[in-house]
Amino acid sequence: MNQNTQTNSSSSHTDSRKSWIRRHPIFTTFSLLILVMFVAVFLYFWLRPYFSTFDRSDKGELSYSMPSQNGEYTAEIYGMPYGGAAGGVTMWVDVKKTNASEDSTAQTIYRAEHHGINHLEWENENTLRIENWNEYTDETMTLNIDDEIYDGRGWACKSLRLKDQYVRCLAPEK
Repeated sequence: MNQNTQTNSSSSHTDSRKSWIRRHPIFTTFSLLILVMFVAVFLYFWLRPYFSTFDRSDKGELSYSMPSQNGEYTAEIYGMPYGGAAGGVTMWVDVKKTNASEDSTAQTIYRAEHHGINHLEWENENTLRIENWNEYTDETMTLNIDDEIYDGRGWACKSLRLKDQYVRCLAPEK
C-alpha cells in the first residue's frame, strides 16, 4: 500500500512538471491562431497605404467626360460607391489620349470622396481643374496632367508602388 501511494504521488509530481502548453494544447493552439490573425489584420491596415495604387480595376460608373481644348486628351469622372447604405462614393478622374486605341490605359490623376458638386474644366492643353466641393468641404484642385496627382486619402503620396509615376503628389493637410 505504501508503494501504491508513492506511485500516485510521483505521477502527480511529473504532471505538475509538464509545461502549461503541454497540459493545454487545444487552448494554446487556439490562442496562437487568434494572435496570428490579429497581427495579420493589424499589419494589413498599417501597411496598406504603402502598397496602394490608383487602380480601380474598371469599376465605377462614368459620370462626366470632357475633351481638352485641342481634343488631344479626354478627362473622365468616375464614381464608385462603397459601404452600403451608410457609405459614400469615391470619385476618380482619369485622363486618356482621345485618339488612342481602346486598349490604351487611362492615367488616374485624382481620387477623393465625392462631396456633391463636381465639374471638369481644361485651363490649357495640360492643365485640368477638377471641382469637388460642398458647403463643408472643398477638394477642388488644378493639376498638370503630366506630372501631378491628387489623393484625398494621402495614400498615393506614401505608396511605394506609385512613387515613379508622378513628379508631385498632392494630398489634404491633416
